[in-house]
Amino acid sequence: MENMHLINDVTYKTDTTYSMVVEIPAGTNEKWQTSALSGALYFEHVEGKPRIIEYLAYPFNYGFIPQTIDSREKDGDGDPLDVVVIGPALQRGSIQQLKILGAIKFRDRGEVDTKVVGVLADGPFQKLEDIDDLLLNYYGALEIIRLWFEGYKGPGSLFFQGYARRAEAIEMIEESHDDWVREVQQLETQPS
Repeated sequence: MENMHLINDVTYKTDTTYSMVVEIPAGTNEKWQTSALSGALYFEHVEGKPRIIEYLAYPFNYGFIPQTIDSREKDGDGDPLDVVVIGPALQRGSIQQLKILGAIKFRDRGEVDTKVVGVLADGPFQKLEDIDDLLLNYYGALEIIRLWFEGYKGPGSLFFQGYARRAEAIEMIEESHDDWVREVQQLETQPS
């Protein structure tokens, strides 16, 4: 797994679940990312210093769905599709299998910034089927996620645009996967 490209080499889904690469475990505040070029996980640095989120620790696990891209052509940030997973802290760099519940839609400095919301396929919240189940059975959980994102970059950085139910979130993932496939094909056909 050491030489595995975490974005390109990890299958984005199985028959019944979607994959997630964990970059930031719940309860931590170190900003780790995955390099689009090498596919390696690294501790992000800003001005030569490790990036520590100076806000409350992440109340959820954070990472991305491999083999996806939030396309710049569609006002995205050009990175893999972000995903948050509620539940116990997961190991950084691990690959997890998820059940998708929905998504939270934001705008970040003019870019679309969707956060897919999921639960571990075999975890404590596996009985949830849709974002509505989360709203009804775990009062405040979705609001905590939304408020955390709105607050961690400071006021006026991230703007809430609404929620997406499971079917819409899965459609977003599939579209992001198609965009990733097109991008990979374009790179493969470019002369070296």
